[in-house]
Amino acid sequence: MKYLTTLTAVVFFILIQVSVQAQCAMCKATAESNPNIGGGLNAGIEYILIVPYLLLGAFVFFVLKGKMKPFWRDLTVKSKNNNQDYSAENWY
Repeated sequence: MKYLTTLTAVVFFILIQVSVQAQCAMCKATAESNPNIGGGLNAGIEYILIVPYLLLGAFVFFVLKGKMKPFWRDLTVKSKNNNQDYSAENWY
């Protein structure tokens, strides 16, 4: 039930598109005063927006890096106590 509610909320927010004015007053005044500056303004907004994604990506990389090392070590290195051969025949 919890997943159904979450899925319903996500689908609802994806399907509902609301037009909003999400510019600060200075950006709006600059864009309205000179219509040729739009490309530079968009590039600046994209530059500012990429920083949080880079920080999030670095955080996830370092967290998963520490978690994945033991997983890959256990997956690739055979234990000295366990001499089983992991093949398709004896997997199950």
